Amino acid sequence: MSVFNQRITRIKGLSEKRRLPRLGKIRLGIKKKSVQSGKEYPAEVPYFVVPDEVKKVYGEKPTELDVMLPLDDIDTIFPVSYKFYGSGKGLKCNGDGEIAYCVDEKTKEMVERKCPCENLDNGKCKQTGNLSVMLQKINVGGVYQINTSSFNSIVDMASGIDFVKALIGRVAMVPLKLRRVATETHHEEKKQTHYTLQLVLDANIDAINQLRSDTIRVLEHTSRIALPEPENINPELEPVDIIVDEEQPKDDVPIDVGNNDTPVEYISEAQVKRLFAIARNSGWSTNDLKEYLKGQYKVEHSKDIKKSDYEEIVKWIEAHNTIKVA
Repeated sequence: MSVFNQRITRIKGLSEKRRLPRLGKIRLGIKKKSVQSGKEYPAEVPYFVVPDEVKKVYGEKPTELDVMLPLDDIDTIFPVSYKFYGSGKGLKCNGDGEIAYCVDEKTKEMVERKCPCENLDNGKCKQTGNLSVMLQKINVGGVYQINTSSFNSIVDMASGIDFVKALIGRVAMVPLKLRRVATETHHEEKKQTHYTLQLVLDANIDAINQLRSDTIRVLEHTSRIALPEPENINPELEPVDIIVDEEQPKDDVPIDVGNNDTPVEYISEAQVKRLFAIARNSGWSTNDLKEYLKGQYKVEHSKDIKKSDYEEIVKWIEAHNTIKVA
């Protein structure tokens, strides 16, 4: 008769895994709400919007943070993809520029489709990077998440990571500086200044040699660490930070809270005329259209309609044709 007297306390492939918790999020912008119109809109700021525990060390509006990246795999510490949220809270589509996986609205299952699609052209889908960092002056027991949709930030972050790895042999657990840097961009012949992310190694040759000598040990220990999946919540649903008296300035390019440096585009005069023509053909009066736009999109003037909303508005009007066909 066999006796189970062997004590088993570990499962191979599971018991050795370690996962760091997410301690919070650091944002690159704030959300404003106008007293006059009730409109909510995101606005870029030149500093990091940080939790209270970070403010105690770095102040209210830090432009530089001391960080370490917990792992050596760039796809884990800084995954980048095209993301589409729709009007809901959760992520609906995630793509790599060739293939995307989307939620089928009918079956609610994930389906594969070509990427990119029309949602990138109309501004509903955005390139997004999710950076996970440790703040060694705050807490090394977990990571903070930083989201960015800025083309320049994504390129500069990946470049910084690759440079450090080439110089030291790893990027994991290397003390770095994460900075907001004023960057001049141009859109439709207009010069704009945005505040992008840069990852910098601030060390002399002696410190670099010391970091190199510890590479094998660090990589061995960090290989067992896992990170939490990036939190994917529609940035449009971020809570309002401040309420302002003025309307959003016309020359102030709206930037999402992930620091997207792609400006919001509005419909052309030709599209405005087409919209009113479609409304008339569908039995809508001018006042009907204005009331609809004001109620559903908080738009006072048709020229303020976003290009990303245009086709959706046209389809809704055509679907609600009030003219009876004999």
